[in-house]
Amino acid sequence: MIDWSDWYLDDADGLGAWGEHDEISRLLLSSIAQLARERGAADHHAGTGRFFAWVREEPLVRVSPDVYLLDHRPAPPLPKQWQTWLPGHRPPRFALEIVASDWKKAYEDLPLKYCQLGCPELAIFDPQAAAQRPPAGRVALQTYRRDPDGAYVRAHAGAGPVWSAALDSWLVIVGTGAEARVRLARGGGKGELVPTQEEAAALESRAREAAEARVRELEARVRELEGMAQG
Repeated sequence: MIDWSDWYLDDADGLGAWGEHDEISRLLLSSIAQLARERGAADHHAGTGRFFAWVREEPLVRVSPDVYLLDHRPAPPLPKQWQTWLPGHRPPRFALEIVASDWKKAYEDLPLKYCQLGCPELAIFDPQAAAQRPPAGRVALQTYRRDPDGAYVRAHAGAGPVWSAALDSWLVIVGTGAEARVRLARGGGKGELVPTQEEAAALESRAREAAEARVRELEARVRELEGMAQG
C-alpha cells in the first residue's frame, strides 16, 4: 500500500504562502485573459486558489496551482476542489507553481505530482532565484511537459524566456528578487509584453483620448477654413 501522507494538502496549505504570491498570480492571470480577448478565445477558464485531486481514495493528495488554465469554461458554480475521477473534472492544461519555501522539496515533488495529475505543462517560478546571482542550486523558471514518448521531462531551467505551448506564448521574468514577476511576451520572448487587462484598458483609453483630441483639432481647422472662405 502506498503511503500518500507526505503529499497531503490541508485547506490552508499553499495558499498565499509568500508575500508576493497574489500579485504574481494576478498579473499572469490578467495577461492570460487579455491574450484570450485579443484572440477571441472564449471557451477557457483561468483561475487560482483551487485544489486538483487525482486519487479517489486519497482526496487530500492534491495540488493547488497559483495559476491554472482549463481547456473549457466549466458551468458554475466552480467546485472548491477539482477531482479528476468525476465527470467534467479535468486536469489543467497549464499550471504555474510559485516556490515559497522548502525549495528542494518543491523542485522534487511538484513535477511528480503534476505528472500524476495529468497536467500537460507545468511552470515552476522561484522568485528568490530571479537574481543576478541566484542561490546555489536554484533556478528562476522551470517548465515540464510530456515528450513524444509520454515521459514528463524538464524542458527548460533558467532565466527564460521560454515558449509555453499550452499558452501559445512566451513566459518571461520581469524584475528581480521580491519584484520579480512572470509575464507573457510576444516576439520570441524579446518583444513587447502582453498587457494585463488593466494595462490594455489604459492604453485604449489613451488612444481614444488622442483620437478625440485629433478630431477636435480637425473640426477647429475646418471651422477656421470655413470662416476664411466666408470672409
